[in-house]
Amino acid sequence: MTEAMRTDIGSHDLEHIWVRDLDLTAEVMGHMNFGEVLFLLITARVPEPDEARLVNAVLVSLMEHGLTPSAVVTRVTYGLVPDSIQGAISAGLLGVGGVVLGSMEGCGELLTQMHTAVSAGATAEDAARDVVDEYRADGRRLPGFGHAMHTGGDPRAVRLLAIAKECGKSGAHVEALGALGVAADAAIGKHLPVNITGAVSAVLLELGIPWRLHRGFALVSRTAGLVAHIGEEMEHPITPAFRALTRGESGGPGTS
Repeated sequence: MTEAMRTDIGSHDLEHIWVRDLDLTAEVMGHMNFGEVLFLLITARVPEPDEARLVNAVLVSLMEHGLTPSAVVTRVTYGLVPDSIQGAISAGLLGVGGVVLGSMEGCGELLTQMHTAVSAGATAEDAARDVVDEYRADGRRLPGFGHAMHTGGDPRAVRLLAIAKECGKSGAHVEALGALGVAADAAIGKHLPVNITGAVSAVLLELGIPWRLHRGFALVSRTAGLVAHIGEEMEHPITPAFRALTRGESGGPGTS
């Protein structure tokens, strides 16, 4: 293998597998949980206990939210193509984007821009107002704020930010998220609560994870939830009712 085709993430020989220079079977399996290993793979270091707690809280917060579009697409795809569980999960993950589930990427980019502006001498308040004014002028939705169902506030965001505070990770990026919320409220004349993707973006930045990787956490987390939905589809399928609905029928189990 040439120098241009190499990775520092993992390697192996006939008897061993290493991840970030740790022996997978001797030092990782049975010693580190999933979130810790994910953090290790991305950052090339073992997380501190509080960092591991936050990473796992992020992953759990995004794992499941009922019959969301991604869950419905996955279940119906599996119902029609049961020999391709990977295809069904992939179909559900294709809907993770700037509108649903994956908007932590856009929010993380804004918070990173604000951090750059503050480092150059601006106040967090001024940087936040600039962002809000730009989005309102373009008629764009501010990523990381508001929720179609949790209109009074996303309980997952409240809890995640509380955990971040408990872990000593309520730094500049969490403060920037708060300033952005204040600026948005002032601009629209009502409270626009932080949602889970906004909280996730701030927390991941506090952990040193760049915004371009934030949506990946949504993909990793939601995959687990979609596996559970496929398991439920095997036992209690919604696909017949969904197909009947698209034909204008009453639907129900047994509809072909």
